Parts: sequence; C-alpha cells; structure tokens
Amino acid sequence: MGKGDFRQDARAARAADVDEMARILTLAFLDDPVWGPAFPESGRRRAVADAFWHFMCTEALRFPDSMVTVAAGPALKAVSVWLPPGANEVSDASHDAYDAMTLELLGAAAADRLAQAGERFAAARPDEPHAYLTLLGVAPEWRWGGHGMSLLRAALSRYDALGIPTYLESSNPVNDRRYEVLGYRPRSKVILATGAVVQTYWRDPQTSAHAKEPAGTA
Repeated sequence: MGKGDFRQDARAARAADVDEMARILTLAFLDDPVWGPAFPESGRRRAVADAFWHFMCTEALRFPDSMVTVAAGPALKAVSVWLPPGANEVSDASHDAYDAMTLELLGAAAADRLAQAGERFAAARPDEPHAYLTLLGVAPEWRWGGHGMSLLRAALSRYDALGIPTYLESSNPVNDRRYEVLGYRPRSKVILATGAVVQTYWRDPQTSAHAKEPAGTA
C-alpha cells in the first residue's frame, strides 16, 4: 500500500467483526513472548485464546475507536484495538464476568499470573489523557505486507487531528523501531514475573508534515 492511501480499506471495527478479530489476535499472539505464556499448554490452547480475545474485543467495541483493515467478505487483514482517553480494557460492569472467564479458561494459577501482569501494565500507564493501543495484530495470510503499520497510521491520523496523544506497549522488540519511526518515544519498561520485558511508548500528536513511513513492515 503506497504512501497516502493507507486509509483506503481501513474502517472502524464493528460487532460483526469480533469473531474475525479474535481469530487474528489468537494467531498473532499465541507465540508472543508476553501473551503466549498467558495461555497454558493444552489441546485447547488455541480455543482458550480465541475465547479470551473474543471477550476483550467485545469489551473494546463499547467504544468506536478500534479499527480493522478489510480483505474480502468478513475476512480482515489487520486489527487494532484502541481505547479512548480515560477508558479501561474491561468495564466496571464486566469485571465479575472477566474474572469468571479467566478462571474458567486458564485455571487459578494462570488467571492469577494474568491478573498480576495486568496490574503491572496498569501501573505503568501514564496519568496524562491518551488513547491506548492495547493490541495490533495481522492475519497470518497478510503478514509482511505493511498492513499493521498502515492500520496504525490510519488511527494516528485521526488522533493527530483531534490533538490526542497515544500510548502503547511493545511486546516484541522487533516492532520497536517501526513505532519509533512513527513518532513514538520510549516511556518506561514493564518487567513481568516471567522475566519478559515490555517497552512502553508515548507519542504526542503530530501534524501530517511530520509523519514518516515506517522502516520495515508488519
């Protein structure tokens, strides 16, 4: 996708996209150094991850910020899950359902580890108002085409126009340089109980004249 046309097939995520969003996030994060260990090894590991992401995507879609890149029919190329300033990943009304879901899917020990990781991520989030990119994933059949970064640029174009800073956590160092080229700057590090180190990034809103093409694709 060439420079200047990155928004052509990007749109706001809809309730009808949740199944496909969960599929993409499952495949994108099952072997992730941070998210992979959240899902214990078992014959149901992929189904467990899919159910978890289905819940999280449904929660995110209570806001209009999340975006997808369309392929054909219900298929999607990439998914970006965003929360607006002041919002949390799980609503107050859904906390009990979330706790029950993670306990049932993961078991007590893994659910507790996930809760502890969530507390560390929450503690690292800046107090300043910001839009929060919680997840960015590309369907396996569409990887290495630049679709992830294109979708991120589409969202950043909107937040720049609104003057809203954005924040994200990079669970894979391979992507760090791509975020930095788009104007993100290292904020802090989150160290998880597994030993995984997550770099967090902050980006002030920019004018279109300052936007850059990413080095590499995702």
